[in-house]
Amino acid sequence: MAVGIRIRLSLTGALAALLAGGVLPATASAATEPSPAAGAARWTAAKLPSGDTVLTGSTRPDARTTWAAGFRVVPGSDGSVGFDPVLYARDDRRDGKWTEVPTAPGGTDRVNAVAATSARDGWLVGDSGRGGGPVMTQHWNGRSWQLEPAPMPADSVGGGLLGIAALTPDDAWAAGWSQGSDSHVGIVQHWNGRSWRQVELPAPAESWGLQAIAAAGPDDVWAVGNGYAEDDRPVALHYDGRTWSVVPVPAFGGLYGEFNDVVVKGPRDVWAVGRVVLDEKDRGHALLMHWDGRAWTRVEAPEGAGAVSGAASAPGGIVTVGRVSGGSEAAYALRVTGSRATSLDFPESGAGTAFWSWKVSTSGREVTVTGAFNYEKQRLPQPMVMTTRL
Repeated sequence: MAVGIRIRLSLTGALAALLAGGVLPATASAATEPSPAAGAARWTAAKLPSGDTVLTGSTRPDARTTWAAGFRVVPGSDGSVGFDPVLYARDDRRDGKWTEVPTAPGGTDRVNAVAATSARDGWLVGDSGRGGGPVMTQHWNGRSWQLEPAPMPADSVGGGLLGIAALTPDDAWAAGWSQGSDSHVGIVQHWNGRSWRQVELPAPAESWGLQAIAAAGPDDVWAVGNGYAEDDRPVALHYDGRTWSVVPVPAFGGLYGEFNDVVVKGPRDVWAVGRVVLDEKDRGHALLMHWDGRAWTRVEAPEGAGAVSGAASAPGGIVTVGRVSGGSEAAYALRVTGSRATSLDFPESGAGTAFWSWKVSTSGREVTVTGAFNYEKQRLPQPMVMTTRL
């Protein structure tokens, strides 16, 4: 059972579920937005530009601007599906409306993650080129987006970057995976202000990959993911400013497991989140683990919480998003403080509308969830941004 490989392709897998059904209704337009269920009015749905789009993350380059990035689904005439990069922006100093922003000319494929250190320094990262070519990351210099190639391993036939952590204009980290002719390995790239460079990593498993990366400073960087094949268990790596090392993950209460995201609040306050699989038929349950500088501790999630796809720092802990267990496409959001995880009452799927939450970001007490939604019998996903306050 290769749980890890399926999770590595989770963007495509979840997209397949969203693509199931009939054709896109004629009523879907720029004004179309998800409607929160009764009792969930505390969440606000953004009015976004139209576009058959999945949003994979958001960030704030400054206090008044928000970016939401992802990819547009482009069906081919032969039944295939392609992707184009998408970036939406909202400026509170103007009219506060979301608009689509042009990305770098020549940029193709998905955007898997977005980050920014200021209004003059931002990043988009995604998949590698055909045949294992470089990942054409995109850098924002305050005026325009420019392509910056991140080289893949020499034997790579495919792969990509799934997470990025930006500290300063000359210090950014990106993590992902590379598939060779007979191998799957995790990769980390470092931006030094001039170019991307792949760094040497220890191998926590024979076959493995990385899903996310986060940093509290130049000497406190964490990357997480999972092993594949017979080593389907969570993976955690730490960089102390000199070298990368494997941080062993103890028993996590299941048959298989993986980490999908990581939040670094300080050397003694790190959260890794993902999924634990109890048996061969299980679709997975939430995995929430905390590192106190010496050891990992698992925090129990509410019953029904399935795989966690994203997490972000919040006062007193973190917030997380994912999908409910049992094979449902319904989304959920949790607030985790100390040893307690409680629901944030994310709008329930129903009345013909299904929500898919992918990532979450925070700014103070404001929470922003990105992903997609679709209506019953709708063939292509529509972009989703939902916000609330803690």
